Amino acid sequence: MERLRLAQPELDERESAAIARVLAGGMLVQGALVERFEAALAARCGRRFAVAVTNGTAALEVALECLDLRGAEVLVPGLSWPSPAHAARRIGAEVALVDVDAATWNARPAGYLAARSERSRGAIVIDQFGAPAEVAEVAGALGLSVVEDAACAIGSHRGGAPCGSLGTISTLSFHPRKVVTTGEGGALLTDEPALAERARWLRNHGQRAAGVFALPAGNLRLTEMQAAMGLVQLEKLDGILAARRALGAAYDEALAARGLDVTPQAQLPGAQTNRQTYGVRLGAAVDRDAVIAAMGEAGIECGRLSYALGTLPSLVGARRGPQPVSEELVRSGLALPLHTRMREVDVARVVAALARALDAS
Repeated sequence: MERLRLAQPELDERESAAIARVLAGGMLVQGALVERFEAALAARCGRRFAVAVTNGTAALEVALECLDLRGAEVLVPGLSWPSPAHAARRIGAEVALVDVDAATWNARPAGYLAARSERSRGAIVIDQFGAPAEVAEVAGALGLSVVEDAACAIGSHRGGAPCGSLGTISTLSFHPRKVVTTGEGGALLTDEPALAERARWLRNHGQRAAGVFALPAGNLRLTEMQAAMGLVQLEKLDGILAARRALGAAYDEALAARGLDVTPQAQLPGAQTNRQTYGVRLGAAVDRDAVIAAMGEAGIECGRLSYALGTLPSLVGARRGPQPVSEELVRSGLALPLHTRMREVDVARVVAALARALDAS
């Protein structure tokens, strides 16, 4: 039986043709197609401005620099891929970790308030695995600059507000694991002209005009090939979302029908996720790594969910209180396959194999 991959981008001949047209034209870096891609992103996310950059981590670094958080303390959820906390460290900010909620796996306003200190000047709020977080509520409670890390969340929304539309600045990633991919790539989104302008300087050697270097900065420009690919992906997005949500609903139904000792990620009232990742929390007595190995033997690729940032050597010295939920989710969290190449029969196969693996564990 064919091996079932954990993730697979939705690509076909349309992306290949779009890239071929760029190569034939000869304009390869940050031209008209990047501008079109930025306009399409801004429209999709309900923002005035989008600034495309090389990847999601670069987007976070530029966002924090635009908000002048160098030397300040930035509040960051304790459960995440390390990019948000690494971005803060790389621009010279300090990191304070906020534990996440046991049901939604997002950090909540009360957690940010508890972690805040007199040195806190900004916060990153993550829409974990595409599940909308309480970005506006965190911003209102803290009264600080907030970056919405919507890396996984394009197409998700809550109460009519698209993910990527909240926070002083929001950021996206277009890594192949994301719902929209350009191979690598990222973007900042904001409604403030001055922040968008500064972001454009920071991505292009600090130039505020050709040959006018306003500040020291690197080269974080997106290519025209990536923008061409991204425009095709955005044209497909509604279909991608429908397919992913149908698979997520099939998982919900199949897991409930079998009564397995697993708990999927909860969603806030009024929220609709893009199903970027279908994650579950295994029971306390289950060996997650043994389950991953058993699923692999059955031809099904699964993975760990994320990282507890307070345990990473790269973040020694980050201020943190107890992080029981983040650390438990890292121990017990499991990501199941979900991508548009799958069908409901594949979901049934995954759930049946999971049931056998749990019985064995």
